[in-house]
Amino acid sequence: GDDLNELAQASFAVAAHLRQLPHIDAKTVNPDIVLGKPYVEFEVDRRAASRFAMTTAMVNEVIEAALGGTNVTTTVEGRERYPIRVRYQRDLREEIEDLEDLPVVTPSGEVVPLRILAKMTMVWGPEMVASEDARLVAHVMFSPSGAFGDLETAQAVEDSLRNAMTLPAGDPDRLGLPPGYFLQAVGSFESQLETNRRLLWVVPLVILTSLLIVYLEFRDIFMTLIIMAPVPVTFSGGMIVLAIVGVDMNTAIWIGFISLLGIAEDDGVLILTYLRQVFAERNPQSIEEIRAATIEAGLKRIRPALMTTVTTFVGLTPVLTATGRGADLARGMAMPLVGGMIFDLIGLFIVPVLYCGYMETRFRMGANAYGHHRGDGTRSKCRGAVP
Repeated sequence: GDDLNELAQASFAVAAHLRQLPHIDAKTVNPDIVLGKPYVEFEVDRRAASRFAMTTAMVNEVIEAALGGTNVTTTVEGRERYPIRVRYQRDLREEIEDLEDLPVVTPSGEVVPLRILAKMTMVWGPEMVASEDARLVAHVMFSPSGAFGDLETAQAVEDSLRNAMTLPAGDPDRLGLPPGYFLQAVGSFESQLETNRRLLWVVPLVILTSLLIVYLEFRDIFMTLIIMAPVPVTFSGGMIVLAIVGVDMNTAIWIGFISLLGIAEDDGVLILTYLRQVFAERNPQSIEEIRAATIEAGLKRIRPALMTTVTTFVGLTPVLTATGRGADLARGMAMPLVGGMIFDLIGLFIVPVLYCGYMETRFRMGANAYGHHRGDGTRSKCRGAVP
């Protein structure tokens, strides 16, 4: 707005309305105290000052020097410089009510009290004047209710305030803002919204990059899809934990999901690599041998995969129990990992089962890698290495 008095009233009206909204923590609503500092103003009596051969500037200089002090010289002590200020003694200026009795020496040599030369009044003024875009500004700070808050809370609050401004006169929920005053939602949520817009292409880019890296390792699109199959399961585990705890999505949580993606892929690569090695060594020639090789490889690689899960839990325990500064941000990153690691135990079965099904399908289709059954019941020899 344009007037400090009306701006102060408007900020308190907005704060009172914010405390009534359900998604706002009423204890955190804190309006700026626009007019919260006492000022002592002196209005010079020009006629009285002229009788003592004093101008308005001369009277103001006396008041400034007597109360605030004025620099008369500077003392030099080695490389240090200290200004020397001169003003009235403390016992003459410490009582505000007695400031009008301060003695003033006029150019003619007369000593008169200050009340003859100027009128003193007490007023309330601004402690600090804030402005944006050449307009006076008063901030009303608040925090959303809940552990982490909701990114849409600021927009909901702004819409609620604008609706309150358009209500008919006399409505108890109406905000009595003067014409020409407007509301604008600003704060840390703006950077969070910008980060969310950036994550809309960062997260898919991370997933596509992971797919490309895995594909370059195995050179097989089916193997790549098998490794990525546990990822939705682990992600669902992270979502379930967030729903149970009641935490809203934010930037830290998305970073936790990106980390969870890497851990889930690591376990899939670990298990699938050993499965391929076992199949290459045993060269199974029947459905039963394929399943036996799958069980053997899965049993030998379940311990390293479980070690990954356990070490992740142990490493995240201090983060989940932290209470200091930044603990909320760290917990937001850790919660998806905790839920994902719990469901990652299911992923330990997904990769072997899918790989076994893939190899059985190839066997039934008579792939060259495993031969095919003849009509007389005998089995041909294998004519290729297991990929």
